[in-house]
Amino acid sequence: MSKFRAPAVPLIANDPMFSLWSFADRLTDDTTRHWTGVRQTIIGAIAIDGKLYEFLGKVNPDSRRYYVGYPAMTQISCDIRPMTTTYVFEEAGVRLTLTFTSPLLLEDPDILSRPVSYLDYRIESADGKEHESRIFMAFSGEFCVNNPDQCVFWGETERSVYFSSGTENMLKNCGDDHRIEWGSFHIAAPEMEHSASSLRYFQHGLFLDTLVDRVHLGKNFFYYHGPNFEDMGPKELEQGKACCVGKDMPVIVLKRTVTGECEGHITLAYDDVKSLQYFGENIGAYWRRNGMSFDEMLAAAQDGRGEILARVRAAEDELLDRAGRHGKNYAEIVSLIYREAVAAHKLAWTGDKLLFISKENFSNGCAATVDVTYPSVPLFLMYRPELVEGMLEPVFDLVKKGLWQYEFAPHDVGTYPLLNGQVYGFFERHLKKRPDPRDSQMPIEECGNMLICVAAICRAEGSNAYFEKHRQILGQWADYLVKMGYNPENQLCTDDFAGHLAHNCNLSAKAICALGAYAQLLGEDGAPYRAKAEEFAAQWLENADDGDHYRLTFDQPGTWSMKYNMVWDKLLDLKLFPEEVYEKELAYYKKQLQPYGLPMDSRAEYTKSDWQMWVAAMLMEDEEFFAAIADRMHDYLRDTPERQPFTDVYFTTGPFGRNFQARSVQAGICMPLLMEMWRGDR
Repeated sequence: MSKFRAPAVPLIANDPMFSLWSFADRLTDDTTRHWTGVRQTIIGAIAIDGKLYEFLGKVNPDSRRYYVGYPAMTQISCDIRPMTTTYVFEEAGVRLTLTFTSPLLLEDPDILSRPVSYLDYRIESADGKEHESRIFMAFSGEFCVNNPDQCVFWGETERSVYFSSGTENMLKNCGDDHRIEWGSFHIAAPEMEHSASSLRYFQHGLFLDTLVDRVHLGKNFFYYHGPNFEDMGPKELEQGKACCVGKDMPVIVLKRTVTGECEGHITLAYDDVKSLQYFGENIGAYWRRNGMSFDEMLAAAQDGRGEILARVRAAEDELLDRAGRHGKNYAEIVSLIYREAVAAHKLAWTGDKLLFISKENFSNGCAATVDVTYPSVPLFLMYRPELVEGMLEPVFDLVKKGLWQYEFAPHDVGTYPLLNGQVYGFFERHLKKRPDPRDSQMPIEECGNMLICVAAICRAEGSNAYFEKHRQILGQWADYLVKMGYNPENQLCTDDFAGHLAHNCNLSAKAICALGAYAQLLGEDGAPYRAKAEEFAAQWLENADDGDHYRLTFDQPGTWSMKYNMVWDKLLDLKLFPEEVYEKELAYYKKQLQPYGLPMDSRAEYTKSDWQMWVAAMLMEDEEFFAAIADRMHDYLRDTPERQPFTDVYFTTGPFGRNFQARSVQAGICMPLLMEMWRGDR
């Protein structure tokens, strides 16, 4: 077995709706699940010389009735790379290699936006002898529904077999703990036979196909099914006829018999027809922008498979070579978070622009959240800054359409997948506590985020074109920071789970860096903003000082916090804070390290994975400190008993998550790589 142990392993990860994981160390220990933890079943079994073994999921995934199941193949290894997960099994003289690939190539939006993943298998002899293998796979209709009370039907195309829940519920509902409930899940497996039946009949059929027919019981043999045979569901499902996912447990079954060695290739894809609602208009994925049909897209994905997989391997090697320079543990963390972070977005197209929409997973389900974009940008700036533009465009559109009336920047543009206006702070539960919705906003946070992100885009692209496109709105937000940014009122920041906080030194540092970045964008015209940023920085050095470190808030001596926002002072070469500030903070952070990381501040023992890597990047000249952060994060992943995609908020004194999972902000873990890249360009 690979020594790296992930709390959950990415299998299929394309977007917030099409995202499948294994919540177990061995692929046979649990059924496969959507990132929310809800069951989305894929079952794999193999008969080797007549003896049946499980290798993927569980043949009896729900345990509603007792079912003895079959022995699991011995899992030899699980190798997680940024876009691929490979399992190797051995049993009865046969080696089975199973590889899941989601080709999330950031430099190629067409391929990135395709809702396509590959599942490849290879069967070979482990003992030098020839064996007969019968491989079986079953895919549930659960992929197409939000809850098991909903129905699906199955059908065939020239290239695929599919389950569909139709389009009646398309873009009708939104929410956080929510799965897709429209469109079609397609399986293309040209080397395999296919059929559709109930899961319980499939379970029974495995026995009949692999065991009973090998024992010559004669034509008069009768297999007794027991008194509840009718509960097994139909042996065959009628094409086009709706069946209830929870009651009938419909599955599409693939099977193949081979003697000796073989390879097989399965393409898994999802046709969501329309992906998002954008200010009242239902829009599609980026790959559809020129009128390509789903069948044409699937054909391109299948026909180009070899070239795409080669590009995936090259891109993975390049990223892991960069990450590996900072240690094996850091490289393994980057491998784990890549698909999680990218697949928390949907790449869409509207009119004349690309949109890269994040979903705030297991937080509140908000879409295009500004303070979720802010921590996630490092990975995307490295490869395609246009994707960061696509994150910000909905925010600018919200303001330009007159749907945002405040002088500061918005928080979000809706609840995924409906982007029709901000929802944060306007929920009834928020307004009961704070009747004025402005009291539930993040004014300094979001203004600073927007200014810094635009400056980062321009730095990455080597052009101020994107800034000029939105200069007027950005100027309004810069002026707000001049007025309010230095000494924040009692308000929220991106760490809103920690509650309101006045006089926040880290938030003040964000405003200072944002004004410095804005002045940089303005060039000669930016002198007044540069002067104001320098004035604020001088005041900050005096008022935040607490002897051997800097405070959590200006008015609370004896407190401290990670000053992760100051990373932009170094990254954008603003030179607003002297080097002594970083040296003092580093020395203090080293004293605060806990078994699983550096706490976020003096109020609690929890931390955030992204912010830890931001301070590590800010202070990355100290290799010992960088390794301490990466190693403790790696230890958390190894030790946590909780099964979920890597949470970004967890406790540093015990390996337990606080909340959140499958989050786009994990892309912020790549901040050290961005820092290294940009410094190398200077």
